[in-house]
Amino acid sequence: MKKHHLIPALLLAALPCLPLAASAAPSAEESITGPETHNRELKVGDKAPDQYKRDDQTVKDWKAKGLPTPEKESHWVRMGEHYVLVQITNGVVLAIHPAS
Repeated sequence: MKKHHLIPALLLAALPCLPLAASAAPSAEESITGPETHNRELKVGDKAPDQYKRDDQTVKDWKAKGLPTPEKESHWVRMGEHYVLVQITNGVVLAIHPAS
């Protein structure tokens, strides 16, 4: 391959990686561990403890806290020093953000 074709080829090869980096929220975390999770690691895709599916655990002022709009059938809850987006129907963790 000629030198002047190498740089565009490398850039083109890197393009599939760009959407993955751009889609991750800068403040999002991958997992949490603490008493709220019964001292087990809890990450996106895992099932949260059942108590976090209840309405009484909902963070009502999520917008004021800078959290994204909850997805359909989900709500934000506070787990220690984190806000966790939990699917109400099955308890699956959709997102984790640090509490500020």
